Amino acid sequence: MKFLTDKKIDSLHLISILKKNTKKYSGEDAKILEVILFDFEKNNLELLTPQEIYFLNNNSQDIWADYLIFRYKFKIYPKQKIVSTFPIYLLIEPVSACNLRCIMCFQVDDSFNSSSEFMGQMDLKLFKKIIDEAESNGTKAITLASRGEPTLHPKLNEMLEYCTNKFFELKINTNATKLTEKLIHKILQSGVTDVVFSVDSYKKDDYERIRVRGIFEIVVENIKNFSKIRKEFYPNSKCATRVSGVRVDKELDMKEFKQFWEKYVDHVVIVEMENRWDTYHNPLEVGAESPCQYLWERMYVWFDGKCNPCDADYKSELELGTIQKNSLKEIWHGQRFSEIREKHLKNQRKTCYPCDRCPIGE
Repeated sequence: MKFLTDKKIDSLHLISILKKNTKKYSGEDAKILEVILFDFEKNNLELLTPQEIYFLNNNSQDIWADYLIFRYKFKIYPKQKIVSTFPIYLLIEPVSACNLRCIMCFQVDDSFNSSSEFMGQMDLKLFKKIIDEAESNGTKAITLASRGEPTLHPKLNEMLEYCTNKFFELKINTNATKLTEKLIHKILQSGVTDVVFSVDSYKKDDYERIRVRGIFEIVVENIKNFSKIRKEFYPNSKCATRVSGVRVDKELDMKEFKQFWEKYVDHVVIVEMENRWDTYHNPLEVGAESPCQYLWERMYVWFDGKCNPCDADYKSELELGTIQKNSLKEIWHGQRFSEIREKHLKNQRKTCYPCDRCPIGE
């Protein structure tokens, strides 16, 4: 029986489960759980979006409190500009290169893709070091992706296996061009909770014009195959799939786009194209003035261990440090990151390049 649905939530049952766990928490987490319980008892259920409801319905009640405390931090800390003890969310790039040249992506920037300084793949030992520190410090959300296509890494299978059962949310973003049957099985065996297929059209000509070097039929077949394997071999899988596209063409029929892809995935999303894809050349007038919430929510770790506050700054003008010299925790609380946050908070974002020309804000 599902106690929660998008339309009806058994809040009394949920409150009862959470109250049974109150004694196991202390300090910051105990206070957060008190706030959550107070809100729920007042019938304020804003914390529960379809994403949280899906998780609660598909996971043991023993971890409901842990999960909701994590989701509270993920949603509220960036809004309130609270620096958590450790990054709430880490995005790790196995590979910085990509096999496609999408017209709205920074991979088309020759100064990025032609320079060996920016190109490479993560060493497995370094990857394990990052995962170990993230797990021991309580990070609950990991995405394997960033500037490049993660499925290009020859040891992605081993990376996925090493992450098994260590996080609430383990996501992969992929262009779906290199999804072999072996990799699909490993993804579904490793407890990956979200697979995002980056596709921007439902028509061959439009897709291949946007995602240069991509072959539409291969992508469709790979996504269909993922759906088939999940249904046949992993009927109880908690992995959710999503087609997520960028609306490059304003004439794109959103309804047709959804109807085409929803046969093969759980969710279909299309977002408007932003000026963030070519941040360094953006005109200053498009830059947001409000603080960027990413600074209190996440941190990116490049293939070589270099850390960055966002991937709009894909050439690391805002470099925070490297895991080769410091721990992730030291970098998260380091002087460089603190200075950037301070500039955003004190209305000095315009003195911070390339934040001064990036449209992402509150």
